Amino acid sequence: MTNKEVVYHFFKEGYENKNYNLVMNYLSNDYIDHSPAGARGNYQAVEILKIVESQFSELSIKILDIFSENDMVATRVLFEGIHSGVCMGIPATGRKIHFEALENFKVVGGKIVESWGYWPDKEIEEKLR
Repeated sequence: MTNKEVVYHFFKEGYENKNYNLVMNYLSNDYIDHSPAGARGNYQAVEILKIVESQFSELSIKILDIFSENDMVATRVLFEGIHSGVCMGIPATGRKIHFEALENFKVVGGKIVESWGYWPDKEIEEKLR
């Protein structure tokens, strides 16, 4: 599997299919998330996916851009879902929202070892209110 395919399957299996056991195979045991979520290790990363699942039902993702050079993969991803659980302290509204996120990954030996992500928190919060 190419580095781009690893990242693509991480998104599809993690966010849409909720196949967390498979996602564990795409992340190294000592994975480091440099975003505010700050996961350390593949187990913490899966816990973050579960939190997102509790906040947004019917979540779908569309990879708008994906680029790879050497061991780095850059993505721009469109997330769409229904606000069905507490997010940013805001109770479920039932609103369907969408937003774009930017995430970069370092993939070594077929495993994601590091990531840097930007989710537009202010935009998401405004859409939930």
